[in-house]
Amino acid sequence: MAMNFYIVKGKAVIMISVALLLLALGLEVFTDFGSISFEELVFENVDVKNIALATTSVKKSNDTVLDTVFKKQNFNKLTEMNLTEVKDIKASKILTNEDIWHLPTRVGEITQYPSYGHVAFDITSKRGVNEDIYPVANGVVSGIFTDSAGALIVTVYHNIEGVSYTSEYVHLSRYSDSLYVGKEVTINDSLGKMGQTGFAYGVHLHFALIDCKLFDENDSNCKDINSFYNYGRKRFNEGFSGLGNLISIPYSWEY
Repeated sequence: MAMNFYIVKGKAVIMISVALLLLALGLEVFTDFGSISFEELVFENVDVKNIALATTSVKKSNDTVLDTVFKKQNFNKLTEMNLTEVKDIKASKILTNEDIWHLPTRVGEITQYPSYGHVAFDITSKRGVNEDIYPVANGVVSGIFTDSAGALIVTVYHNIEGVSYTSEYVHLSRYSDSLYVGKEVTINDSLGKMGQTGFAYGVHLHFALIDCKLFDENDSNCKDINSFYNYGRKRFNEGFSGLGNLISIPYSWEY
């Protein structure tokens, strides 16, 4: 009987001690942080394509101080805040080197990436033949011609910090008015419209960028269109695939 008494007494002491410990812990937390309203972050959906404004809002929770302590949650008091403030800007502005290099269309989607036998990006647009084609950087028109299959082609020469580049735009449906070899153009000057002239399956832009000066006798790599293509394959093997090495090209864009 005496043994049972001591066992019961011991259990009672343990239970009371645990209760006091929990109460002390709760009071200590409450004292340190005052009257706390526990909240959790709720993120709004973000339209990445349009770089929409992302914000956080506060959602109330019924958790008590002890609930939060034992869940090991962070219970800093939260207020509504902006995470990012990004203006509605054209797609090329989110790319690196956007002050120099840009995308060749306002609306586009990559349908084929560069390879050894096709050192170019193929780009389509939901606007079809109404899609304007723009230089990817400021430069000078160096060529207006058709290939053996009848594709309408424009090339633009760019000198960027002393480095020569030639950008090529193929399968155009027509050239822009008053376009001529030697004309200085900017990223806002249309070269023509997207098309499927020549050997092409569907309306698209075949776009290539190679670091040489096409039609220049002093540039042995690109003195003519054949050497231009051969040099492009050589550079591809060396790891240079054109515009993709200079800016991060998205899979699709619209601005």
